[in-house]
Amino acid sequence: MPALQDGRVGRAPPANLGRNPRQHPWSRADVAPTRRPVSLMYMPNYRRARVNGATWFFTVVTAQRRRFLANEHSASILRQSVAAVLRRMPFHIDAWVILPDHMHAIWTLPAGDQDFSTRWGLIKASFSRHSDLPHATGPRRDSGLWQPRFWEHRIRNIRDYHAHMDYTHYNPAKHGLVAQVKDWPYSSFHRAVREGIYPPDWGCVEPRHSGGRNFGE
Repeated sequence: MPALQDGRVGRAPPANLGRNPRQHPWSRADVAPTRRPVSLMYMPNYRRARVNGATWFFTVVTAQRRRFLANEHSASILRQSVAAVLRRMPFHIDAWVILPDHMHAIWTLPAGDQDFSTRWGLIKASFSRHSDLPHATGPRRDSGLWQPRFWEHRIRNIRDYHAHMDYTHYNPAKHGLVAQVKDWPYSSFHRAVREGIYPPDWGCVEPRHSGGRNFGE
């Protein structure tokens, strides 16, 4: 997919962002408040990585909707699994959020590369192998740690990108896990705040441009 164009797109993130195994988008960090004009206080300042290739939104769900993801132990194992895949098959992480029984992510793949299935398979297999979680039993869909399929959606344009970025980052508040988006630790929202994409207090109300869309939940 060609780079999405929009007047609000500012400075591009570093070219290796998301490829350094020490950089993980759901790592929480304290964020200093940013002074902004009142009219812009709750408006995101979206920026896309200047990376050629298609951008995809994903929803990945645990088997039987088991709630084992949103804790430090699982997040650490998942972080290591993603880092290993990034070294083997690089891609750019635009956004990522971990919920107790599912996660959402937005990736931009290298030019001419659409092999997200292998990447997800490696991530899920590594997590399953290194975690000490018991595997669920039952039909294939409900066995192991993960549902075998996942939802994918190719981002079509800048408006579509905005909607999926907002949906991803607002998801913990949508599910009632926190009152404010900034209070959920397992989210790339904190990285996005540091980069100036969102103000720290963004997400006091649910984004409107996600209505009527299917996000694979």
